[in-house]
Amino acid sequence: MSFTMSSTSRPRFWLFPVAIASFSVHVRLFCHASVDSPPPSNQPQVTLENGASMPLIGMGIGNLPHEGIPDAVIANLHAGVLIIDTAHASNNERILGEAIARYDSTERAHGLTRGAEAPPGTKDLGPLHVVTKVWYTHLGYERTKISVQESLEGLRSATTRQVYVHMLIHWPRCDDSIPWMHCEEEEKNLPQSVKDAGPPPHLDKDNAFKDSWRALEDIYAEHQQIIQEPMKSGENQPIITSIGVSNFELEDLKQLVESNPRTPPQLYQGNSWLLFHDPFLMNYLRDNNIAFQAYAVINGIIQRKDVSPNAFNVLSGLSRDLMATIYSENPDLVITEATVLLAYFVHRNVGVIPRAASSSHRKENSPRALSAILPHLTPSHIRQLESAIPALMKGEDVHTSVSFTNGLDTPIQIHWVNPETNEEVLVSNVIHPGSSEGQKSHPGHRFVAYDPDRSIRKEFVVNAEYGEMQAFTVEL
Repeated sequence: MSFTMSSTSRPRFWLFPVAIASFSVHVRLFCHASVDSPPPSNQPQVTLENGASMPLIGMGIGNLPHEGIPDAVIANLHAGVLIIDTAHASNNERILGEAIARYDSTERAHGLTRGAEAPPGTKDLGPLHVVTKVWYTHLGYERTKISVQESLEGLRSATTRQVYVHMLIHWPRCDDSIPWMHCEEEEKNLPQSVKDAGPPPHLDKDNAFKDSWRALEDIYAEHQQIIQEPMKSGENQPIITSIGVSNFELEDLKQLVESNPRTPPQLYQGNSWLLFHDPFLMNYLRDNNIAFQAYAVINGIIQRKDVSPNAFNVLSGLSRDLMATIYSENPDLVITEATVLLAYFVHRNVGVIPRAASSSHRKENSPRALSAILPHLTPSHIRQLESAIPALMKGEDVHTSVSFTNGLDTPIQIHWVNPETNEEVLVSNVIHPGSSEGQKSHPGHRFVAYDPDRSIRKEFVVNAEYGEMQAFTVEL
């Protein structure tokens, strides 16, 4: 018999975090800085297969209304974001480049500095990273070259600092079985210059993305040469520092990696769901040293809180615990469920690119907030998150698992104690000597075990958190 109890009157337990032994990313705390002042540029980074570094904490602007992009980009750059995700199909790369230039001009005019002192007006803003993508209408060698050139032209207005571009193939093909993909219609609406550059990719779905990869390899090689050459003062131009793919199934990715390419994929962008529910793809990325950047981290998980309240409460509890831990040194930071969620992905060395158009989202998603709590994630926190996050993704809920082993020489019964009435509710009619039985429960719940004569009474309190397991043995 199995019985699931409600979480009524669930007590809160304050945790005392201990730094975990090792991290896959290096983090420094940003302490005693105003939330409105530009933070230092030290942030969690991932080292790509080619040796280049890429920030893990960024923002996405692909679906933002064009009129809201400049202010959102400027505010996020001010908050310390150093990597921005977009796509050629979003038609906003020029808007992004102009927003970067506008922010940089203002910063230079103020003469603000990060790190070492610099004379007013000579502030070194450091490099910025942009992820953008080739849409499936531009698959094929020549069409891909056109797409890449247009992306770089759009970003070229950001000449105030060095922009490193991570260029991806957005999708391996157009697929009419996906409701929002319209292969024939999109092909018909392309400029004639694109149509003339190469055959329609939707007519060669198995090979068009491979020709695109050859184009990316050639352009990447050219840009590696540019990196080696000294640039003239003020001659910053976007440089492609890595190439990769987005939304590829494992078999398509294998075709690229195992075709002995001159340059293997260095970055994979995909739905956050993959981290928990596609272990074959995740293992393949790891084995081939391909960095993973996740989208839909917030909307794909937090939005399920109403159907997975216990799982969401795990995030809420951890956000309060971690805020209490860092408060003395960072009283101005905002730590929310979203902060904890993003920090988990960064802890796993996965890049995150949430949309952060509002002021509240910028604060909770900021590199400074995530970097502050990363060193305080304990093994217990990670276990709880690895139970709560997939439950939220699937719209399920989490419980605390408890087991009762009968160590007596007589059968026992297990009762749950209602926290409001103290009524003892039978949840296990009989557990024979040497046998065990599991229950779904909640932190703080009490159970009582009796022998048939009720001459033996043993009480147990669940101290494990959601997503954890606790074992009890009934013995004298």
